[in-house]
Amino acid sequence: VFCIRFRQLLALMLSAAAGKVHHASKAVDAFLAAGSGSSPCRWGASCYNFDPEHRKRFSHPNKDGECAPCVRTACKYGSGCFQKNPAHLSRFVHPGDRNYRIGLVKFEEGQKPDFDSVLQLFQFHDPDESGHLCEDEFRKAAEMCERLAPGKVPTDFKKIWADVGGDTQGHVNFRMFTHWTQSLGLAMPVGLDSGDSSQRLCRFRMGRDGARCSCPAFKSVDAHLEQLCECGHKDSMHRSDFSEKTLSDLLSGGRCAHWSDCNGLVQVTDSAVLNTLQDMMTSTHKTSDNWTRDRGCKLHGVGHCDHACASKNRVPVPSRYTLVAAFRNQNQELWHTYTMLRTAISQECLRPSKVSTTPVRVETSGRHVEGVPVEQGVNEFYLFHGTKPQAALGICSSNFRLSLAGSGATWKDAGKSTGTPLYGYGVYFAERITKADEYAQATTSGDPLPVGEGGQQLFCGLLCRVVAGRTNIVTSNEIQVAKLQSDVFDGPYHSVFGDRVSSLGKPYKEVVVYDKDQTYPEFLLIYSRHY
Repeated sequence: VFCIRFRQLLALMLSAAAGKVHHASKAVDAFLAAGSGSSPCRWGASCYNFDPEHRKRFSHPNKDGECAPCVRTACKYGSGCFQKNPAHLSRFVHPGDRNYRIGLVKFEEGQKPDFDSVLQLFQFHDPDESGHLCEDEFRKAAEMCERLAPGKVPTDFKKIWADVGGDTQGHVNFRMFTHWTQSLGLAMPVGLDSGDSSQRLCRFRMGRDGARCSCPAFKSVDAHLEQLCECGHKDSMHRSDFSEKTLSDLLSGGRCAHWSDCNGLVQVTDSAVLNTLQDMMTSTHKTSDNWTRDRGCKLHGVGHCDHACASKNRVPVPSRYTLVAAFRNQNQELWHTYTMLRTAISQECLRPSKVSTTPVRVETSGRHVEGVPVEQGVNEFYLFHGTKPQAALGICSSNFRLSLAGSGATWKDAGKSTGTPLYGYGVYFAERITKADEYAQATTSGDPLPVGEGGQQLFCGLLCRVVAGRTNIVTSNEIQVAKLQSDVFDGPYHSVFGDRVSSLGKPYKEVVVYDKDQTYPEFLLIYSRHY
């Protein structure tokens, strides 16, 4: 066994040196940690079987509670593999398998990676399963796209990175990557799917033009072979009709059923919807212990004096809010962008991870306004965001701009034009209208929105859908901004849930996302304050 392992390790190191295995150090570390087996032991850390053959065949959690990844050989037949032998499926990795990623798969001489969808292509270059590609990972993906679409990828990588949005975002998410591959003419299925196995037909064909397997839905053989269907083909070969759609197909999909024929902001006239929105504002209003320094000082405003002065001369908090008008944002492009990323995050949440998808409850949980209900299983929420009227109109048109984070009513040090938000630069949302109202500003006669009459002012806010996914719950003042963001862009989380209520006794909780595509500004609210 030792000689076999040594030869395997030597081969891996030579492959790494030859450039056949990317992220060489990560791959070698994983190989040493995992043993020659690849299937996780069903007993996990509690396994009592220390027989060498068992330990060689099955992987076990390491000291951090994670199952160390195993570097496996890519099957030379790729997605066209006809093998139904569990031993083969355990030994070799195939397109769509979780291990089919840079650093976890090695290829024989002359063998190239094989992909059935844009999602598989993206995941291959996302070895840490973060859902984001850093600049180096995207560079490798661009090189792969050049192989798949010769002559279509521009040679100036810096320009590609800027055009796709990498310069602005600092990363490329799946939605951005999918739009970019479409611009190259890669007519591959997107590959996004629901978790409903009853809708996933077997897509296996004996050869590219052969007959498709007749299996109508994935059904695992037994608990020990969860990735193998009764038809003999792997879970990754079972995909719904939805997953086979290209990006063009998805973007040409119909409008939301409850939308009118107009585009953009449409005033809501349905009394049931208006009553629901008013009820959400009323029920989420915090009636006591509700002032923060972002509400401001009566003498100096926001950020123009120290906290002691602001606390002594507090701007009063309204006692209630009345909805005057609501506008539905019928923006098909933003909606498709949002739902695509929500589906991708939903799939990521279904995969095993060292971080569980903890269900989180907010003040708006359980509420349904209209249209498609929020997906609670992926921590999708209705949340409030207060801002200037012109900014709200811009957000409804083209979504949030992260470059403007901290430039609103966030507390700023003297002489500074922007403040440093508590959890870093991102998009902040409140579960309570009272918190969002701190950042709201009044409409004026120059805005294409209702304005107050007889000296009464009207204010503007947004009610947004936000998909938080695996959210990093922060309950203390020990906030490491760089790590919070790294745990999203390079780690298992999708958002930050700032709970300053449970342990610190502060007034409010906030949800922060660092990717604007995780938000959809669904309603623009015009309301009045009452004292």
